[in-house]
Amino acid sequence: MKNQQLAAPVSVPTKSKRSKIFFRQTWVEIDKSNFHFNFKKIKEYIAKDTKIIAVMKADAYGHSVGALAREAQKAGAHWMAVSSLEEGIVLREAGIKTNILVLGNIFPFENFQAVVAHSLVPTISTLSGLMALENLAIRLNKKINFHLKIDTGLGRIGAQPEASYGILQKIANVPGVSMTGMYTHYAVAGTDPVFTQLQLNTFTKIVKFARTSLKLKFMAHSANSAALLKNKRTHLDGVRQGLNLYGLSPFKNSDRFLKVKPVLSWKTRITFLKRVPSGFCVSYGRTLVTNRASVIATIPVGYADGYNRLLSNKGDVLVRGKRCPIAGKITMSGTMIDVTGVKGVSIGDEVVLIGAQGNDQITADELAKIQETINYEITCLISSNIPRIVV
Repeated sequence: MKNQQLAAPVSVPTKSKRSKIFFRQTWVEIDKSNFHFNFKKIKEYIAKDTKIIAVMKADAYGHSVGALAREAQKAGAHWMAVSSLEEGIVLREAGIKTNILVLGNIFPFENFQAVVAHSLVPTISTLSGLMALENLAIRLNKKINFHLKIDTGLGRIGAQPEASYGILQKIANVPGVSMTGMYTHYAVAGTDPVFTQLQLNTFTKIVKFARTSLKLKFMAHSANSAALLKNKRTHLDGVRQGLNLYGLSPFKNSDRFLKVKPVLSWKTRITFLKRVPSGFCVSYGRTLVTNRASVIATIPVGYADGYNRLLSNKGDVLVRGKRCPIAGKITMSGTMIDVTGVKGVSIGDEVVLIGAQGNDQITADELAKIQETINYEITCLISSNIPRIVV
C-alpha cells in the first residue's frame, strides 16, 4: 500500500435525507431522538406535578444549545436554565419562549435592565441585589420575577442560610418584585448521601419558613442529575437536569437507577495512511516508536479541537468497529492512530472518537477516566468550531 492522501471534501451522512459537506472531516452528531428518550425517562421518574428544568448552560454541555433548546421546548420543559445573561439572550434570539432562569450572579446590577428586556429570570443572592432589582421595577413600573439562591454547602453563590431569613422578610414586604422560585445546589449528591441530606434539611427548613410564616408562593427546586437519582426527597417542585438529559452518567453505575442514551457522538475520517517499518517514530517527542511494521493513519482533529493531549498514547478510537490506539502525541490539529490490525482500512474511513461503531463504544466517561476529570468537561471542551449535526 502506498501512502495515501485525501484531496477532496467528503459528505457526512446523517439520519435525515440531507447530508452536510465539510472540507475538514471532523464533526459532532447530536441525536435528538435520544434526547427525547432521556427527557421521557426523567419525566417518568419524577412525580406528575414536578417540573423539569432543562439546564442549557455551556452550549448545552457542548451539545449545541441552538439545536437542543428547541427540542427541550418541544418535549415540554417548563423551564430552561443558563449560566449567564449572554446565554439567555442567545436562547431568546433563537425563538425560545420557555421560562429562562439565569443561574449565575448578575453583576453589575445595571445588567438587570438587559435581564428584563429579554424576559429572563435572574438569580438573587443578596439584599443589595434585591434592592437593585426593586429600584428597577419602580423605574419601569412593572413587577419583576426572580429566584432566590440559598448556599447550603456548595460555597459558590447564594445567600447564607442564617442571612436568608432576613432577606425573605424583606422580599415579603417589597411589592415591586416577586420571588417565583427558590433553589439550592448540592456539592456531593452522587457520593455523599449524608451531607446531601444535611443540605436538603437546611433548604427545606428555609422553604417552610417562607411558605408558612411569610405566606410566599414559589417553586422550590434543588435536584441536579445525581440528586434526582440518589435521593427522591430532593425532587420538590422542580428538578434541574443536565447530565441525565444528555445521556451522561452523573456517577458510577447510575444506569442502575435510570437508563439514558448518549446524545453526542464525535466523529472524523482518515485523511492520510502510510506503512512504516519497525523503529519508526510517530509525532512530537518520539514518545512512540513502532516495534513492528505498522500502518499509521492521520485524522484531522487535535487538542485545539478539544481532543486532549492527555489521551496521547493512552486513548483509543474506533475504525471499522475495531479499537485502534492513539499513536504518539496528539498535535494541535491532527492525531495519529495505529490501524495495523484493521482489515481493508482506507482513506475516508469513519473514525469514532466518542460514540458507537460496530459492537463497541467509546464513552465520554472512558475519556474522562484517562484524563482524570469528569465526563461533562469532555463534551464542554469540544471546540465550537467543530460542526454539530442534528440527526
